[in-house]
Amino acid sequence: MAVTLETIWKNLQTKKFEPIYFLCGEESYYIDLIENFIEENALQPHEKDFNFSLFYGKDTEPIQILNDAKQYPTFADKRLIIVREAQDFKAKDWESFEKYFENPVDSTILVFSHKNKTLDKRSKISKLIEKKSVYFESSKKTDEQLPAWIAGYVKKKNFKISSGVSQLLAENLGNDLSRIANEIDKLSVMLLEGADITEDVIENILAFQKSIISRNLTTQLLSAISPKR
Repeated sequence: MAVTLETIWKNLQTKKFEPIYFLCGEESYYIDLIENFIEENALQPHEKDFNFSLFYGKDTEPIQILNDAKQYPTFADKRLIIVREAQDFKAKDWESFEKYFENPVDSTILVFSHKNKTLDKRSKISKLIEKKSVYFESSKKTDEQLPAWIAGYVKKKNFKISSGVSQLLAENLGNDLSRIANEIDKLSVMLLEGADITEDVIENILAFQKSIISRNLTTQLLSAISPKR
């Protein structure tokens, strides 16, 4: 069933894990966030050796995943299977999962990370997946939504930022939430907790990044035109 991020996150925080998660959409940030939380919390570290499997859609046949999903856990309550790049499966590959979606193994947690797009909603398998899994679509933030998202992320990191500086960051970093979060995380290392992220701070960081890029390009150019010995 289609659910919101808030619902998924609330259940995960209480370690209420479901048999199948289907995470899809153009915004990879939330897909990674959910997937990483499940990977880090569904099993104890000592349980992972026998009960955790990681597959990639482009390198895996559905039967491999299904065989693994049908096994029972070893010295643990759960098995965890994560399938990354699930968008690389073809339509006929998804048909192989139909019976499993209808009757999943309760002791298995199966996570599909299907990035950059969703399934064709007119297809039978798409309707089945949406009905039988924890189905989450991660959409891109609009330009209008970005400043508020940035402000919220900065607040969670225990820093302050004005709406104008949030807008400046949005204009310079685009709407890739993973990139924005990464830049704020790097910035937070250099500031005292509770500090105000000002326009001067942002402009100095952006200027520094541009100088690094310019220096790298200059070095590459000089290397390319220098006579070889």
